[in-house]
Amino acid sequence: MNLKRWGALGTAAVSLAGAMVVTGGATAAHAITGCTWGTIWINGPAGAELPTTARGHSHKTGNHYVKYTNYNPDSRKYVWQWYADNSGGNDGDTKDTFYGYSACSNTPW
Repeated sequence: MNLKRWGALGTAAVSLAGAMVVTGGATAAHAITGCTWGTIWINGPAGAELPTTARGHSHKTGNHYVKYTNYNPDSRKYVWQWYADNSGGNDGDTKDTFYGYSACSNTPW
């Protein structure tokens, strides 16, 4: 995808994320509280992928981490794509799922 199309995608993502927060939709995740992160462990339970560290947040509802980021030149922001760590426990791993977006002045890397 070329840079112009990525920029349009980022703009749409930021707009969608803002709409989700305003409307209080189910995908307006409580974990996405800005542009900060800590080092967390994901994929911890037996049967999951190899445990590793990630940049994200831990909550009562689980772990949420930044999996992808891209720069939107129109807004001059980085769009952070958050994922939920769906470590299925002893019955095996469940594929991690998309959780939401944040528009940030900095990259998480």
